[in-house]
Amino acid sequence: MGVSRNRPRLVSIFHFGRAAVLALALVAPLVTAINSGATSGASTPSTVPKCSYRQLELAVAWGPGAAAGNLGIPFIIANTSRTSCSLEGYPKFSFLPNRYQSQTLRVVHGGGMIFPRVKTRLVVIKPGADASFGVNYGDAANQNDPSGAVCEARYVYVTLPVRINSFPQNYEASVDFNFCFTGFQVSETAIQSGPLPKEG
Repeated sequence: MGVSRNRPRLVSIFHFGRAAVLALALVAPLVTAINSGATSGASTPSTVPKCSYRQLELAVAWGPGAAAGNLGIPFIIANTSRTSCSLEGYPKFSFLPNRYQSQTLRVVHGGGMIFPRVKTRLVVIKPGADASFGVNYGDAANQNDPSGAVCEARYVYVTLPVRINSFPQNYEASVDFNFCFTGFQVSETAIQSGPLPKEG
């Protein structure tokens, strides 16, 4: 946030004539330099830094909750460090397995019956506190596809919007759902405050 600079009113220039204009032209850069120096030395509030990979742990809060053929998996993000940090946006997912024949599981942004859409916003996670997000999907599509291992997602690798580093930044969690029956699509909510995502 910039420091407000006091500027002389233009009427004073006209009152004092050319000599005042020349003096003002010589003094103005000095005033600007003094103000700039004061600004750089002053302590100004800073935003909470983006979380690093090592500050966080991720887990599935519990298995899929269901409502009329719609399911949802809540994910919890814990700040295990001693300093506050922030996250904003959506996680990225890589499910394993995620392909059956020519179909591949897709992840879209949004909401569903279990965890509704929430606005993307900066989420500050204090030490020992949590954030969360949810994954929604249906289980009534493609019923002609098989159950069992060929269509069963068992693991998910989650990449959170943390500070970029040189080492892999994926979190691994266990999941268990038939991705063929989802219609090969799940939706995710944005990251939000609290240990559980908002429920619909």
